[in-house]
Amino acid sequence: MEIADFLIKFEGCFDEIELGTILPETQFRHLEKWDSLTALTLLAMVDGDYEVAISANELRACNKVSEVFDLIKQKKS
Repeated sequence: MEIADFLIKFEGCFDEIELGTILPETQFRHLEKWDSLTALTLLAMVDGDYEVAISANELRACNKVSEVFDLIKQKKS
């Protein structure tokens, strides 16, 4: 699992976001396009693509995209 691939999938959870704008250090909840639907889409993507279930509370505990990535890696190991 590579962070570059995860960033592409993460960006895919947003409607109309410029590709390449999300970086590992991006504080995703501060993005203008972040909303509850995007959060649900992200949770579904993680479950479907990585076969890992993360809760809404676990997602809320993350501030940066890299923290979500690290959480998924931790749960997969």
